[in-house]
Amino acid sequence: MQPKWHFLSPEPSLKEAAAQFLHSWQNDLTFSIRSSGTTGAPQLFTFDKSQLLHSAQMSIEALGLNDQTNTLLCLPVSSVGGLMLLARSLVADFNLFLSTPTSRPLQDLNQSIDFVAMVPTQLQQSLTQDLSQLKRIAKILIGGGALSQEQIKACQDAKLQVWQSFGMTETLSHVALRKVSPTEKPFFEALPGISFSQENDCLQIHYPGLYPNGLLTKDLVELHSNKQFTWLGRSDNAINSGGFKIIPEHLEAKLAPHFSIPFFVTGVNDAKWGQCVAMVFETTSKPDLSILQRLQLSAAEKPKLFACISQFERTETQKIRRKAVIQMLNNADWRSI
Repeated sequence: MQPKWHFLSPEPSLKEAAAQFLHSWQNDLTFSIRSSGTTGAPQLFTFDKSQLLHSAQMSIEALGLNDQTNTLLCLPVSSVGGLMLLARSLVADFNLFLSTPTSRPLQDLNQSIDFVAMVPTQLQQSLTQDLSQLKRIAKILIGGGALSQEQIKACQDAKLQVWQSFGMTETLSHVALRKVSPTEKPFFEALPGISFSQENDCLQIHYPGLYPNGLLTKDLVELHSNKQFTWLGRSDNAINSGGFKIIPEHLEAKLAPHFSIPFFVTGVNDAKWGQCVAMVFETTSKPDLSILQRLQLSAAEKPKLFACISQFERTETQKIRRKAVIQMLNNADWRSI
C-alpha cells in the first residue's frame, strides 16, 4: 500500500529522505536514530521495528489521529520527531503533507491541516506572523524545548488546542503530554502503559516496550504520582552557588520576560560561591542589564557575570547546544554585571 504522502516543497533531499525511510520500513527489522546532541555529543540508538510500531500506536491513540487526519510534517525527517511522524502516518494511514523545515512552516500553506508537530521557534513565528493559519489547526503538539509563559498566554488568547510533549530519542519521541492551551495543566501525564518513578530527584521512565528495567534520565522533576510529574530542569545544568542548588531553566523563566534577545543561564567557577550564576547572550553588543538590579532574586540566583556570542550553536530543531556554546568562551569573555 502506498503511503498518503504529499510533498509541499520541491527539494529533492526531502523526497529522498522520505523514500529512504519507506524503504527501511518495508525491508529492515531495525532502525538507527541519532540524538540531537543538545546535552552532549550526539549518540546513535538502535530500535526494533516492533518498538517503532508500538510507540507510533501509543501516540496515535493519545492524539486521536486516524485515516481521515491531515497532518503537516515540518520537522527534519532525520530527527526522532520527524521520523516518528512518518511511522505514525504509515500505521494510521493518515494524509501527511511534508515540507522543508523552516522557522515559518505555515507561511505558504494552502492545505487544510488537522494536526501539526512543531518546535517552540516555529510556534513563536506562527503566533506572530501566521496566526490565522495557526487558528485553523485543530491540534498542535510542541516538542524539542520548553515553552515560555508568554508563548503559552498567546496560545490561550488565540484559543488554540496545544499540547507540550516530553520525550527523547531514547524513548522514540514522547512518553508524556501536557495540555497548555486553552487551559494549562501544571503537570505532564504519561501515555498509556508508561509510568514514572524518581531517583535522586531525577525522572525514571518505566516503559515495558522499550525499557522493562526503567530508564533513568537527567531530568529533574516533581513527581505527583506514577503517572504525573512537573518538569523542573536538567540535573546536568544545575548550578551549586554558595550551597544553594539553582536550576537554570527556572531562573531563565523568571528572566525571560525582561530580555528580547536569546540567552541562557549557566554556572561559572567562582572562588567565593563555588559557582556563580552567569548569563550568555546571543548578541554582538552589550545588553541592558539594569533590570537585574530591580528583580526580586536571591543572592545566589542573582547573575554575577555575562558573556556575549554572535550566534549560538543549535540543533536541527533549534535547541541551543549549551555546552558547545560555553566551550567557545574563554575567561576573558566573561564580564562582571
